[in-house]
Amino acid sequence: MTRIVERLWVPTAILVFIPLYLYARLFSFSGVPYLSPGGGDQTFFWQYALRMLHGERPYRDFFQFTPPGLDLYFLALFRLFGVRLWVVNFAAVMLGIALSATSFALATRFMRRNDAVLTALLYIVFVYGGHLDVTHHWFSLLAALAAAGVLMPARTDARASLAGLLLGVAAFFTQTAGIATAIALLLAIAWERAYGKPWGAILRQQEILLLAFIVSWFALSAPFIANAGWRRVWYFQVIYAQRYVDVHRGFLVPVFRWNWSRPLLQRLFLYLLLLLIYPWVLWNRWCRRHEMQSEKDMPLVLLAMTGLSLLLGVITRTNWTRLYGVSMPAVILLMWAFAGLSYRHRRWLRASMWIVLLFFAAAQIRSPRHHDLKVTDLPAGTAAVSPEEAEEFVWLARHTKPGDNFLQALWPGIYLPLDLRSPLFLESLRPERLPPEYVALSVQQAQESEVKYILWSPWLNISPQASTDNLQPFRDFMIAHYKPVHVFSNGDEIWQRL
Repeated sequence: MTRIVERLWVPTAILVFIPLYLYARLFSFSGVPYLSPGGGDQTFFWQYALRMLHGERPYRDFFQFTPPGLDLYFLALFRLFGVRLWVVNFAAVMLGIALSATSFALATRFMRRNDAVLTALLYIVFVYGGHLDVTHHWFSLLAALAAAGVLMPARTDARASLAGLLLGVAAFFTQTAGIATAIALLLAIAWERAYGKPWGAILRQQEILLLAFIVSWFALSAPFIANAGWRRVWYFQVIYAQRYVDVHRGFLVPVFRWNWSRPLLQRLFLYLLLLLIYPWVLWNRWCRRHEMQSEKDMPLVLLAMTGLSLLLGVITRTNWTRLYGVSMPAVILLMWAFAGLSYRHRRWLRASMWIVLLFFAAAQIRSPRHHDLKVTDLPAGTAAVSPEEAEEFVWLARHTKPGDNFLQALWPGIYLPLDLRSPLFLESLRPERLPPEYVALSVQQAQESEVKYILWSPWLNISPQASTDNLQPFRDFMIAHYKPVHVFSNGDEIWQRL
């Protein structure tokens, strides 16, 4: 009877409870999608997918410094279901299910199925549910952990080949994640020398993995390279990313720049876990390498090595999106460590986790319903938005029509809800991310398109640093050819062409 209950409980938790939790986090009880304030980083990828839907191509027709994997995900959903606001929340539900299934599948290698379910639920509620932002980091994490998972049962030539193919997929979403995971898996394969595996077999499998990685990445990227050219792809994915993306961030930045509206203790716990768990597990396995067998030890080594490499891949430019996106191995390893406690302590700890888990899930589900959100009808569908966003959306919907050119200078959050199009190559005009050579192009494109309205943020009037503020030529152009006609309660301004 117990086995029957366990067999029913596991698929129910993954296939029913988690989708219902995510649905309750992203939709009202009447089915209206919540549009998160600002939309998160996923807003950029909605915009990229919309531009691809209109026939444009990344790197050639519009700006992008990441690989186009996530663009294609949203593009596929828009083509299947239409350009609707509920689709982007559905995309988050589907991603959450994939993440929970992956964490459960990996956890079952180290613990009982019931504890693996708890691990998946903890990860979804505390990590993914605390940061519901569909970014490329989650997808590269899925592919990277799938590559590590392929090698866990055995390190054979065929498995090394499949792992390499999955690394190419990881790099097609986040360029650094594929490389970081490749380094981790190469080191993990070499680790088996400690168990007596011959160097010949190790080097052959490393070569196979690297070759499959390169072939997979090139096969996925070739159409975009052919469209834009090697130089543009290299500039945006490598040079631009190094020069302009979070260049002043370091590993300690998230600790000393707390956002007090977020659960502080939850973030601090995750931060310390990432710092400590990977070195501890690897050191523990290395010290006991003569006591353990390769089949039992290598799954832990692969998981810890992958987690550590992914962490090191973002360590110099950390933000919470990136830290959340590399934390799944840490959560699984923490639950594995708890499995070594005595039965009495495990039972007490498991009960405590369930209580805290249910409390956090209930609080998260209640949060959007507790805020004063307004249900607003928009060209892309009905959505519940903040009063400030509702004010902007309603005004703009009255003064534009779907398909119009429109310029939102700071953040591309208007285009999808109102079905508007940007006339610029760039995604935004943030001064710290604005290469000087593209300022003149932006002025030229705004002039040629004769865009009627510009949504301008007063934040763009503040020069962050004289040496990095390249936006002044565009400000001069806007002052000469536009006039302010409306100011919203949040300070945003509408400028209309003279």
